[in-house]
Amino acid sequence: MKDFMRYVGGTSKLRFPKKFTVITGKTGSGKTSVLDAVTFSLYKRTSRTDILGVGIADVCKPGGHVRVRFAQGGGLYDVERGFTQKGSPYLNLHKNGSQISGSIPELENIIRDTVGLDYDGFRNSTFVRQEEMKELGAESDSQRLRIFQKLFRLEIFEKAQAQAKTSYDEIHRDIEIGEHDVEFLRERLSRIPEVEKEAEIVEKEAKGLGGKLVDVEKRLLVDEDKLKDLEREHEAFISAKTSIEDKERRVLSIQREIDKVRKADEKSTELRKEVKRLEDETRDQEKLIEERTQLKEIGHLAAGLEKERQAHRKSLGDATKEFRREKSKLNERLNVSEGRIAALSTTVDKDEAFRLLRTEGALEERISRIEKEITWLTGQEDIISEIRGEREDALRNMEDVNSKVQEINEDSFVLSEIENQVGQMKKDLEALEERRRKRTEEMETATEKVDRELEKLSFDDEAKSRLKMLEKTITEMGRKKTRLKDVRHELDEVGDMGKLLEDLKKRLGQGEKEIKALKKRLKRLTSDEEKYQNTRRDVESLKRIKSDIEREVRGKEVQIESLQRRLREIQEEKKQMEKRVRTLDEGRSNLETFAILKDQIFHKKGVAMYAINQLLPELEIETSQNLVDLTDGRFTRVSLKTHEAKREYGVKIEVEGADGNWHDVAEFSGGERTQINAALRFAIAKQLAGLPQVGRTYGRMKTLFIDEGDLGSLDTESNRDLFIHKLFKMGEFFDRVILITHLAEVADKFPGKIRVHMTPEQESRIEVIS
Repeated sequence: MKDFMRYVGGTSKLRFPKKFTVITGKTGSGKTSVLDAVTFSLYKRTSRTDILGVGIADVCKPGGHVRVRFAQGGGLYDVERGFTQKGSPYLNLHKNGSQISGSIPELENIIRDTVGLDYDGFRNSTFVRQEEMKELGAESDSQRLRIFQKLFRLEIFEKAQAQAKTSYDEIHRDIEIGEHDVEFLRERLSRIPEVEKEAEIVEKEAKGLGGKLVDVEKRLLVDEDKLKDLEREHEAFISAKTSIEDKERRVLSIQREIDKVRKADEKSTELRKEVKRLEDETRDQEKLIEERTQLKEIGHLAAGLEKERQAHRKSLGDATKEFRREKSKLNERLNVSEGRIAALSTTVDKDEAFRLLRTEGALEERISRIEKEITWLTGQEDIISEIRGEREDALRNMEDVNSKVQEINEDSFVLSEIENQVGQMKKDLEALEERRRKRTEEMETATEKVDRELEKLSFDDEAKSRLKMLEKTITEMGRKKTRLKDVRHELDEVGDMGKLLEDLKKRLGQGEKEIKALKKRLKRLTSDEEKYQNTRRDVESLKRIKSDIEREVRGKEVQIESLQRRLREIQEEKKQMEKRVRTLDEGRSNLETFAILKDQIFHKKGVAMYAINQLLPELEIETSQNLVDLTDGRFTRVSLKTHEAKREYGVKIEVEGADGNWHDVAEFSGGERTQINAALRFAIAKQLAGLPQVGRTYGRMKTLFIDEGDLGSLDTESNRDLFIHKLFKMGEFFDRVILITHLAEVADKFPGKIRVHMTPEQESRIEVIS
């Protein structure tokens, strides 16, 4: 289990290690959740979700699941049901390690077929819950009957009775509707003579309208002939009238054109004046443009020279900065080298050291040679005196050389190297200074050359102002030139209006003459036109009358057709009524059948009660034997009988007491009722385990779970021992018997133990003890 109910985070695999196993823990620690986990995995239902308002998502969190393994029919099945992290449900099914594919509903059907039971059948045959033990001992006999029906799945007959009642009500309603329909059809059939008479009247009216229509058509032919005779004069009248209207429109158009031409002539005069003014104002434009071009070229040259001068100055400044930077670096290096020289322990460099050493060697050789010569020249005092003087000079030189040789050490070689570097740096400084001087002279010469060229161009502030003025003036002249072009084009379009005006006046006079002649002709044709219009109105009136009569005739024809259709429909409804009568007879027969099923067969006094009566004798014997075992022979006989009282059906449970009389189970103490209820429930469990496989309703289950069993009401340890002993005897019918209890003394008697406890965080934890 992972994130199921209070099993947060997940549990290790939970197996039932022994044939008899107890699940123990405090009340509310999560023991019953183990049973709920099994039914959740197999059927997506639990004892919690059987409560109204509790959904399946309330018992398993997103990311949670339950995985159950069971053996059935020689196969090993693994079922895992849960929700993804996003809350989507899923179901996985494996058989012997291979996954079975399919949708959730398809896999659920496979699980039900494999187990052989639906949820209710599995729960009744596998679980003995505490509330069932108590309900069997309830005071109401009818309540006991409902428990029996529930355990043996006989409530299906109540559903069958409800279905039979539904079918009865539907057929009864259909019969009522059918009888109403038949009555309606009979009333419709009774109207056939009335419809036939109405059809005969309408046909007579249609014939009368036909005669009237013939008379109107004759009169219409006569008036249409008259209208044709007057058609020529009407057309001449229309032609004359149309011509007059056309001529008048033309005359009006010519008058408007004359007014337009006069206005255009006035406009032409104004345009000529404007052309002359614009020509005067733009006459010097080309000269000004040429002057502007020259000034622009000079300005571009001056701007280029100014940029060149600025570039020379910038280049000189950059070169000066670069020279200073390089000089600063060389001086810095020179200072460092001179500082190193000052820090050395000698002033004798490498070359001086080699020279001193060679001098020292030469002096030593010379002194040695003088000593030998003095020895050789013994007795020649004058020569020896001279040689001795030479020796003294050599010794003094030797002393000076020796004093300097003392300064020779390893720094002499470093000093020589540093002095070479210093000498080179000084040379570099001199070369740098020479380059700076030459570069400065070049830049200053180039700058002076640019200055002379700028002075020669003389593009001063006055020239710049003149250029701005020319730009503005030329721009303004450009707009005027554009306007001049537009005005000339407009003047060309207007043209010479004098000739056009004269031609329009001639056309106006001709049009007025033609209108006068047409009006005279129209006056002569007016009398014939009046005759034509009167005749035309008569023809149109007759046509309307004819159309009204034809429409009325068509209406009568439609009415006749409608009445004939009604007659055919009524004849067809007669056949329907005969068929409906036959259907009603069949319905009444079926209504009788469902009344018997509802009130007799599926009624509580019917098949369900018969089935209970067949079960009770064997249950009575088995319950009596169980009660002997549970009470150590104190109670030996149990009576189970059905009965009816005040239209209520129930099961009476009586036990023969120590006084030899029969007593209802409700009369016994709490502990005794628990023993009686357990004896009956164990008998029922054995009976259910022995029922043959029938579809998904009954199936042989090999595991029995007892939830608490109401052991707390047994007041002595011996009674509890008898209960446990009887429970162990149930192992003859089941492969596994698992008891859930909070009683530690009861749990100690079971070889297999599983403990459930609640953490401080209110999370359930489970572990196998033995």
